[in-house]
Amino acid sequence: MRRLGDCAVLAPILLALVFSLSPREACPTDGAGSRTHHFPEPDSLKPNVAFWEQIYTAYGIGDFVLHDRERLGVIYAVVRVTGTTDPVRAADLAKPEVQRLRARYRDVLSALAAGVPPDALGPDGRMLWRVWACPCTPDELRRAAGGIRVQQGLRQKVDEGIQRAQALLPRIRSILQEHDVPVELAALPLVESTYNPRAHSKAGAVGLWQFIRSTGKKYLTITRGRDDRRDPLLATKAAARLLRHNYEALGSWPLAIVAYNHGREGVLTARAVVGSSAIEDIVARYTGPRFGFASKNFYAEFLAALKVVRPFLIGREAHGGAGNRRRPGERAMPSAPLSPGIEAAVPVSPIPGTPGESRPTTEAPLPHTDQTRADGGTDPKAMFEPPDPPAAAIDTSPDASGEF
Repeated sequence: MRRLGDCAVLAPILLALVFSLSPREACPTDGAGSRTHHFPEPDSLKPNVAFWEQIYTAYGIGDFVLHDRERLGVIYAVVRVTGTTDPVRAADLAKPEVQRLRARYRDVLSALAAGVPPDALGPDGRMLWRVWACPCTPDELRRAAGGIRVQQGLRQKVDEGIQRAQALLPRIRSILQEHDVPVELAALPLVESTYNPRAHSKAGAVGLWQFIRSTGKKYLTITRGRDDRRDPLLATKAAARLLRHNYEALGSWPLAIVAYNHGREGVLTARAVVGSSAIEDIVARYTGPRFGFASKNFYAEFLAALKVVRPFLIGREAHGGAGNRRRPGERAMPSAPLSPGIEAAVPVSPIPGTPGESRPTTEAPLPHTDQTRADGGTDPKAMFEPPDPPAAAIDTSPDASGEF
């Protein structure tokens, strides 16, 4: 009885000690004050994270990556434009070849779904059969035929953002710590604005953290004569409060990040419909009408951004400058008889978790491209999904200006 009595006395004391610890004290860190377990990378999301890391660090504005919309690790080809540093001009120059390849791959995937043997469809048929690790179900191939997406590289924009970030990150980190939220959230502005306090989007989002007016008014002063969304420090304080509120409502930092893009109520709905709080379950199974490509990929983009930003977040100067990026495992396609200023390339190092082991090549020559027009050429809105902003707009969100 004596021993039981000791246990009865010690139990409430131990419980009191456990609950008296603050979240920061109870959380393991990586030695630099960041809490490593808040932002898991589920196996099913690893190919998506690797894809966005390549888009941020390996592919530039002249690179146009044709890939599967749902399985981002499935990359069909890369069209490369040279001779311009204007992303809109590059998109215009790439448009004919991008459209040709997308139509060709769509037709071949549809034929494979209809039962045509891959050898009967030539090199493209064999390549797509191999990339998808077939035999595949007809439904899967039909879905793939309608799900070919094109993403423009963002290496230069990310490099510029990192240069801006170096002056901002110490203050951002301090503010996040003051609000008792993970310092890793300092990577989120790379996704939102590439650390540009002057950024604005067509949807009316403004500043480093891209607050829309209705949300911003809950946390900031926004009047005709004053807009605190443009103040990077005030906006960071507001973002920290919003993210903390998301976390308190959702109980998960991955979901709090998705709610920053999709809205708190939207993520609550997704969680209820799916019956799970696991980010990988919601990404895989939720099909709400507003939960599109951007929302599905927002957490993966954040994790990729965190890999880029972390060296600066913990004080190590480990990030190379613009122009120093190499495209690992990539080789240029044969040059003749390609049109002036346009090449085709493919990555030959696989993204982890992808179904195929090899990458296709672009075997047909590119069509003639007129590079002499002074008007900037075709409106890229015809290619981008959603439409690309005009070149004059300060919309520095990577995904906003990078998707076809």
